[in-house]
Amino acid sequence: MISEQLKELIRPPALVQKIIWFVIVGSIIFYIAFVYIFIGGNKALTTSIGSNTELLIYILTGASLLGSTLYYLYSLSDSRLKQFMSKDVDLELLAKNPKTKKIDANKLAQLNSLSVLETKIYSLMFELQKITVLSLILNELIVIFGSALAFMNEDVSKIVPFGIVSLVLCFWMFPRPLSLIKRVQNL
Repeated sequence: MISEQLKELIRPPALVQKIIWFVIVGSIIFYIAFVYIFIGGNKALTTSIGSNTELLIYILTGASLLGSTLYYLYSLSDSRLKQFMSKDVDLELLAKNPKTKKIDANKLAQLNSLSVLETKIYSLMFELQKITVLSLILNELIVIFGSALAFMNEDVSKIVPFGIVSLVLCFWMFPRPLSLIKRVQNL
């Protein structure tokens, strides 16, 4: 069980993660809609370009898919979480105002009132932000590659599988900080 103090402290970073998730998912949908509007829904070529560029796009897409999945799974694995939770937490660093770089005395007092486990959990929220951002950017690259392929072939349908894969990965990687906290507490 986490304290009300910790819940209050993790609310902003958890909200940021969800906002980033919604922005990335929205941009993926935008890419699909943009390609559809720009190329036209019924305009499709029956032959593919079949060039080295197209092959490169498929390779880069596979690398993004694999990179995103492996990074996400590795970063949130039990062993990696145990390793992160075993590190000491610099409360002054966490209490620094990002704009002024000065220590916020109120925040430092809040952090000092937490247990050692709770300060590590609070610190973990910022690690989760980094994991979320990097994974979602790699997911977005997939639909970007799909839109490039669609434009190269002037075929709207080329983006569809890329968009589906990108959205499925994003929904799978939706930030769930509270479930992660429960998992960490059980480690």
